[in-house]
Amino acid sequence: MINKWILIFMIAVSGGVISTAIAAEDDDHGLHAEDIQPWRNGAEIFVNSTLFETDFGDLSGGPFATDDPGIDVNVQQGAFTPANWLRFQPVGRLLYWNGTQWSETTPNGERIEITDALNNTISFRADGVDEIAGIIGEIDSNGGLHTHLSFKIFDASNTPNGSSGAYRIQFRLFESAPQSNTSVSIATSPIAIVLNRGLASENFESAVTAAADLDDNAAFVAESGLLTIQRVKAFGTYYRVKLQYTENNQFQLIEAEEIIDDH
Repeated sequence: MINKWILIFMIAVSGGVISTAIAAEDDDHGLHAEDIQPWRNGAEIFVNSTLFETDFGDLSGGPFATDDPGIDVNVQQGAFTPANWLRFQPVGRLLYWNGTQWSETTPNGERIEITDALNNTISFRADGVDEIAGIIGEIDSNGGLHTHLSFKIFDASNTPNGSSGAYRIQFRLFESAPQSNTSVSIATSPIAIVLNRGLASENFESAVTAAADLDDNAAFVAESGLLTIQRVKAFGTYYRVKLQYTENNQFQLIEAEEIIDDH
């Protein structure tokens, strides 16, 4: 029964999902390589994009570190309050691109750490993220801030290392008074950063394209024809489903995993 209903559902939405995926492939992913550029309007923080991409392997940091993307406040669009702190709150969990799909497990216990402005380390792992908020920096007298944090990848042995693939982390930006955890402005949408660890450019761009669909609850990989939907409700139960594109704009259900609804 689940097979029938999910297929009916997918027939209704498949055209839109495929169109989105094709459009994403045509997008210039170079746009995702620039700095995160937030600005403030009232109590809300806006950003130039919610998806950014970068590569481990800075000359200064070695093959398992990077300080990109940077954070550069767009004062012309909307300044922050001088002397306040711009901060980030980790959300979700670390995801790993295995070449065909995004996975909630990593090959060798990898984690990504961000070192913040006060030299605190905030960890992103496959089983979750640190609850503490990181500090990006202090807003200057003009309401701006331009800085770069350190991103590093470690394996299960606590050594700077990482299996070849792509890794995605997410956080929300917020602004607070100095020494305070109370938000005075916040970005409602999380920012995703996709980090490349040793993939060829075209393979990494496939990961970025699929990552763009994750927040829409569905990710379609054109090369494999695999469509993953993170959350589908059928008969009062939630499922994570995988479907294979066949012909005539149809999908065949190949996996349905029951999940616990936490929404």
